[in-house]
Amino acid sequence: MDPRRYLDVAQAAEYLSLSTSYLFKLVSRRKVPFIKIGRLVRFDRNALDKWAGRRQVLPKDWLS
Repeated sequence: MDPRRYLDVAQAAEYLSLSTSYLFKLVSRRKVPFIKIGRLVRFDRNALDKWAGRRQVLPKDWLS
């Protein structure tokens, strides 16, 4: 596994198993956490993990 904490768009898309175009769409809609450095867009791997974890859908019987 790559130990880098900050990922570029291609790396983040691969990490999340998304296309780069869809990730760009999420960025433009501010639906995913990102860091803007001038014109560069970077993603914190830890923030992406938290973001993805909040979208986890549990089965109905999980909460019973």
